[in-house]
Amino acid sequence: MGSRGLTAALAALVVAWLVWAVAANAAMEHAAADGVSATLTYTHNQKNVVSPYQDLRLTITRDGHELYDEAVKNAACGNLCYPDRLHVLDVEADGEPDVLLDLYTGGAHCCFVTEVFRYDDAASHHYTSLLQVWGDPGYKLEQLDGSRPYEFVSADDRFAYEFTAYAFSGLPLLIERLENGHFVDVTRSYPALIAPDAARWWKDYLENRSGKTGLGFLAAWAADEYNLGKEASVTSTLAGLEKANELRSDLSVWPSGAKFVTSLERFLLKTGYAG
Repeated sequence: MGSRGLTAALAALVVAWLVWAVAANAAMEHAAADGVSATLTYTHNQKNVVSPYQDLRLTITRDGHELYDEAVKNAACGNLCYPDRLHVLDVEADGEPDVLLDLYTGGAHCCFVTEVFRYDDAASHHYTSLLQVWGDPGYKLEQLDGSRPYEFVSADDRFAYEFTAYAFSGLPLLIERLENGHFVDVTRSYPALIAPDAARWWKDYLENRSGKTGLGFLAAWAADEYNLGKEASVTSTLAGLEKANELRSDLSVWPSGAKFVTSLERFLLKTGYAG
């Protein structure tokens, strides 16, 4: 190869490298609080439609000592997660900051997940993790009464597609709290938040029942009402709606009428709202 050919080849390599560097940008997110810091690194390749975010890696340092350094991989999205948010804060109000890594799995209506990393002081002095899948709703971190640990305010994604298409599926209020390394459903502790959620779903049902697309909203209303301790009222209301032929579905694949009532009651029992 002559000098002119060699120069052209080198120029082509440089151009290829520049294209790759632009397409696959290295990125970093950092969060810290009370002696604990977390860093998430990854590459973003905007030309990769299937997996634009790759090589996610999380490191956690406590009091100047690196105690965690692993590639991000979990049961929800393997090693193909999309980075969303990184928090370091004392979620449980136990005096020890937790690391919260929020991720997105990709896909329609799914799924936001959170990996929580807790410092195991009593046993091995390292970080252990647990995975929480929120589905499409995601969550908001709030201190609802101003004094307790943080609550994860979300919606129950298990209702999606259960009684109708996603666009007409109601997702009842879901509030969870992290306690001793486990997520605990504390929704019923906040009736003042449940009541307006129930009212919203009831309104959506009324506005959609004539088009036979209201049963998903009615299911969410029933779940909220169960959380308010109004099971008997729900039973009576559903019986009246069935008698008036108001429990109609636009598609035969989902139950309507008496079959909807039976299916809903079974679902509320299976998901812990009843019983």
